[in-house]
Amino acid sequence: MARPVERAQEPPELEYNAVRNDSLTMFGAAIGGAILGMLLTLLVLAVINGGTLSFSGGERLDVLEASVARIDENVGAVSYNVDVVAEQARTLQGQLATVEADLRSELAADRQDMAQLQQAVDQLNVASDQFTTFLTALERALSEATSALDETQSATGQ
Repeated sequence: MARPVERAQEPPELEYNAVRNDSLTMFGAAIGGAILGMLLTLLVLAVINGGTLSFSGGERLDVLEASVARIDENVGAVSYNVDVVAEQARTLQGQLATVEADLRSELAADRQDMAQLQQAVDQLNVASDQFTTFLTALERALSEATSALDETQSATGQ
C-alpha cells in the first residue's frame, strides 16, 4: 500500500522577494545611520576644538613630550646609579667576606698565643715559687750562720 505523500506548499515568489528587499533596506539604513552619526560627531568635535580635530594644543603636547623625555633620562640615570650601587655592594660584600676570614684567622692565632702566654705565666709562677722558697731557705741559712758566728765570737771573746 502506497501512502500518499503530502507536499508542502512553496511560498509565493513575490512574498520571498519582499522580505529580502526589506532586510537589505534595513541593513543599508543601519549602515547609513552609523556613518551619518560618525560624521555628525566629528563635526561637533571640530566645532568644539576650533576647526581642528586635535584633542590637545600643539604646545601642550610638546611640553608633555619634553617632560616625558626628561623623565626617561632621569629613569636612565637612576637605573645606571642603581647598577653602580649594586656593583659596589657586591664588591663590599666580597671585601667583607675577606675581612671576616682574616679576622677569624687572627682570632684563632691570638687564642693560640694567649694559650702559650698562659702556659709561660704558669711556668713563671712555678719558678717564682721555687725562687721564693730558695731565698727563704738562703735567708734562714744566713741567719743561722750569722747567729753561729756571733756565738763563736762571743765565746772567743773578741
